[in-house]
Amino acid sequence: MKYIKLLRVNNYIKNFYIFMPAFFSGMLLTDDVAPNSAMAFLLFSLMASAIYIINDLQDIAEDRKHPTKRNRPIASGAISAKLALSIAVVLALFSLATAWFFRVDLFYVLLAYLLLNLAYSYRLKHIAILDISIVSLGFILRIEAGHAVTGILISKWLMMMVFLLSMFQAMAKRLDDISVAAEQGVISRKSIDGYNADFLKIALSIFSAVLVVCYIIYITQPISVERLGANSYFTVFPVLLGVLRYLQLLYVHKRNYNPVKIILKDHFLQLVVLAWVGSFAFLLYV
Repeated sequence: MKYIKLLRVNNYIKNFYIFMPAFFSGMLLTDDVAPNSAMAFLLFSLMASAIYIINDLQDIAEDRKHPTKRNRPIASGAISAKLALSIAVVLALFSLATAWFFRVDLFYVLLAYLLLNLAYSYRLKHIAILDISIVSLGFILRIEAGHAVTGILISKWLMMMVFLLSMFQAMAKRLDDISVAAEQGVISRKSIDGYNADFLKIALSIFSAVLVVCYIIYITQPISVERLGANSYFTVFPVLLGVLRYLQLLYVHKRNYNPVKIILKDHFLQLVVLAWVGSFAFLLYV
């Protein structure tokens, strides 16, 4: 169990963005598209685990002061720093080597993700706004990984939506950090000096509005209507419900915790996501 926590397997849900090019093109079930995307998912997940470990190694001192992060395997001492570093190196090298022989383009995406996150872990995560921007670029690279193994391009509007959504989630996480700092006097990251609750709440409202507008533009474009049918606009409703539910959890129920935990724990949000994915799958594949 401690090794599963070390690898943060629960965060692999983020890597499903890799399937977006195949899914939204309607080609997920075509030829080798699904297996290739699955391989990219596996290799990206291993690389992400290596990055999580490196980041935890950098944050040992801060994590030991945090009410929940102190239970992480490295911070708690359940796994030694030396062993954790060895695991990270093996995972990163295995991911890169396999990608090199599988798809060279995927190798370059993984290398870019590794270098970007090394810069993030060692320096850039302490710079406000830049820190959440880099996290969001990681999701763009996930989509590029899907493109690298399938050759399928994704709509620029969908790409913009992914960036906006990931920025939204990163800002929600910073709001959680600020809440913890205010309630328990624990500073989990230096960059929160560049944020406050008022700024983040205004930014979250702006990003949620722009996100919905981008989706409406995408779904009402002639090419989308031609591919999905005249009833494609119905998929806007799950998106609106999902955004409103997320904001409700943040502001009404005060659940300012990790966005991944919100998705994994909140059944209403899970149903909304399933409804959106299901409606899109029906329009594309039935």
